[in-house]
Amino acid sequence: MSAITITAVVGPDHKLVIDVPGEIPPGPVSVVIQPVAQGGEPARELTRAEARARLLAAGKLVTDIHAPEGTVSLSPHELLKVGRMPEGTRPSEELIDEDRGEH
Repeated sequence: MSAITITAVVGPDHKLVIDVPGEIPPGPVSVVIQPVAQGGEPARELTRAEARARLLAAGKLVTDIHAPEGTVSLSPHELLKVGRMPEGTRPSEELIDEDRGEH
């Protein structure tokens, strides 16, 4: 079956009720909400640069990520120790297979 497009309005209560055509069979469907711009055209997706600019203008973009004052960097030896699994540890693949069970 081909996809259909239905124009609808989200109410002030943030609810959307849609009556679908009779040829749509009962069962699961995918619903995609795409806001419509003022001119009636679908809103286009933002580029990464546009999204960053908007977030920055709104004061919501974190730009000052740094370690707390007084933090001491780990030595290469300490980094290796932290990144290594303890002796006798089961491989991650086994743990994942155990968690997921039979496919």
